[in-house]
Amino acid sequence: MGRSVQEDAIHQLERAAAEHIAWLKSIHLALLAPGQPRQLPPSAPTLLSQWVAAAETAPERGDRQALVDELDQSCRRMHAQAARLFAPECAPGPVDPARYLAFMGSVEDYGLHLRNAECTLRQALAETDPLTGVANRQGMMRDLHREWTRALRTGDPVCVAIADLDHFKDVNDTFGHLAGDHILHLAARFFRRRLRPYDLIYRFGGEEFLFCLPNTDPGNARRVLDRLRIMMSRLPVRLDDGRQVVVTASIGISPMDAGIPPERALELADEALYRAKRTGRNRVCVAQESRPQAEPAPAEDRPAVH
Repeated sequence: MGRSVQEDAIHQLERAAAEHIAWLKSIHLALLAPGQPRQLPPSAPTLLSQWVAAAETAPERGDRQALVDELDQSCRRMHAQAARLFAPECAPGPVDPARYLAFMGSVEDYGLHLRNAECTLRQALAETDPLTGVANRQGMMRDLHREWTRALRTGDPVCVAIADLDHFKDVNDTFGHLAGDHILHLAARFFRRRLRPYDLIYRFGGEEFLFCLPNTDPGNARRVLDRLRIMMSRLPVRLDDGRQVVVTASIGISPMDAGIPPERALELADEALYRAKRTGRNRVCVAQESRPQAEPAPAEDRPAVH
């Protein structure tokens, strides 16, 4: 697997920091060099601006946009203050102390934003599953509680769902663990591309994924995930040796509301998932506690909702 978005961003930030330190040294040399024309050194390399542009187009841009904007603005302020040090009215003659202090203040501000960006990205990297590229369980409960609290405050529905790839042990036994890893990676990409940008996806364990679906009641969650698992079953995975594997998923859904906090919702979704697997797999079940009425027929026995 190549580097993740977070790893690449950290690498770019580290390079940008090193380049800006070299640029800062050149500014001080230009200010201190006796008898030399005072000229502003060329701007620091475009690594930082390139990273900002890449971050703005990355799938995670919603979570990072404020971070990107603050860092970009801080960098621009630092360069503007550097330009003031080399303004025509300041040369020749001693360095203007007020302008120098303003410049160094902008350098410190930039350094703080750069370290904040790196810390935030390293935390995101720690909370990312390296195989699938989706979030792992490290920050999952924090995120679920945040979405649950928001739903209680706004009155909007929110659901959690657990998806389990069917017969995955047989896949590993038949095709090998490398093929199994490849299928997990593709399954995560499949889910990420077909759910909404603000839906949350986690690798819940082994071959299980957890979804958090804001602004979605159990009925709509069932329809959405039913379409998803039908589509998945119709898109076989081609392995490196040319063989094809049909991948299906069983899914259990639970709402989160005033009476069902995240911990209980996970239990109910897991129970619904177990029911989906027990009744034939490759189907979606909703937690019975939230649906006292009779369970509808499995999706295979009724027209798919489009």
